[in-house]
Amino acid sequence: MKREVMQLKIELNYIVPQIWRRFIVDSLISLHRLHEIVQDVMGWENAHLYSFYFQKKEYSVPFKDEFADFGEKVEDSKKAKLNNIGIKEKDKLRYLYDHGDSWEHTIKVEKIVESIEGTKVPYCLEGERNCPPEDCGSFPGYEDIVEAMKKPKSKKAEEFIEWLGEPYDPECFDLKRINNSLNPNEIKKR
Repeated sequence: MKREVMQLKIELNYIVPQIWRRFIVDSLISLHRLHEIVQDVMGWENAHLYSFYFQKKEYSVPFKDEFADFGEKVEDSKKAKLNNIGIKEKDKLRYLYDHGDSWEHTIKVEKIVESIEGTKVPYCLEGERNCPPEDCGSFPGYEDIVEAMKKPKSKKAEEFIEWLGEPYDPECFDLKRINNSLNPNEIKKR
């Protein structure tokens, strides 16, 4: 069986101008591994729960809790492989990160091609704009931060800078930093 790689494009929904990344992954990875890659590619901190949704199924990491079963069947994202869920070119997955802030992403499968020996995956090809800060209060909180940073000397901007530890630049996109974080030798075991 020949190995394949998938070129994916992820977009953070409901934010204009768009925050997006284009990256390649091995098609044999689990959805949980895809989650870890998305965290690095987007710049999230892997501090919250997540779910993938594809063809009326939800995939996540199951947890044992007597109150966790709300009648929904959740597939184990550590067991579900990207190449085995029926996904093909042009298909889209929905990815929800942080069920409180509800950061909804769309992941489109742009291409599936045979892997060329020596191809480094995962690998981010390109993207635009900075990921929102964790725990900022979803889209309204993000917009408040972006607006405040336009006046960096304002009281509001100073409060956000103190909370974040540094000024937030919504236009920042550091491809080299992203690809360094994707280096399999440097990825922390999560």
